[in-house]
Amino acid sequence: MAGFCVHLESLSNNKIKEIKKLHLKKYRDEYNLFIAEGKKALEDIIHSSVEIIAVYAIKEVSYKNAVYISEDDMKKISTTSSPCEVLTIAKKKVYDINSFEKLNSVVLIDSVSDPGNLGTIIRSACAFGMDGIVLFSDCTDMYSSKVIRSAVGNFFKIPIIQLKEICEIKKYFKSHKIISTSLSKNNNITLKNCSKLDKKIIMFGSEANGLSKELESLSDYNIKLDMQNNVESLNLAVCASIVMYEIFDNN
Repeated sequence: MAGFCVHLESLSNNKIKEIKKLHLKKYRDEYNLFIAEGKKALEDIIHSSVEIIAVYAIKEVSYKNAVYISEDDMKKISTTSSPCEVLTIAKKKVYDINSFEKLNSVVLIDSVSDPGNLGTIIRSACAFGMDGIVLFSDCTDMYSSKVIRSAVGNFFKIPIIQLKEICEIKKYFKSHKIISTSLSKNNNITLKNCSKLDKKIIMFGSEANGLSKELESLSDYNIKLDMQNNVESLNLAVCASIVMYEIFDNN
């Protein structure tokens, strides 16, 4: 706490229980709230149009209404064993699906289960100029603290929506070329040519099962990364990041 002087507030047991409920998806959904940990996540939220409910900190932060608490209290409400300096509670941001029809480069992730992978994909999508992300089918909760933490301050820099039905893909992306990334299909478009497509949605499959056959059937083209040394596949986030970079670099 060196360098500034504040009044420390003590969190009641009821307040701690209330905050810890947000560690679970069902309560994040019920209250339409989420937890974000770290200064970068707070800055990301401040610079977006997300409504902040509360900010708890153990060191000085830029948010003027922050509540300063003890390290012991921060450990009690944190989602990690090594708590960050600041924990933010905010309202979820809802994006209009109709706006996605106008986006040029969209990434679709099918049934991603690992929150670290999803956070990394969000970060890469921001870095390499993608316009939006679609989470399809049963994906990990985008508002889990690990996803937000893995996005490293980039979570709200790109619109993200959740879709459950194939008919929604057909409806909202009928003007896009649909590109699969499947090992079971032949490569019939290069990354360079893919980057030249005006409107495109690039689909990546889950870590365990790859892209579903239902989604594969929608594709106009397929991309396959050439690999050496008998390597059969790459980590989902690594594969997606390479493809997004190559498309960005060839624009």
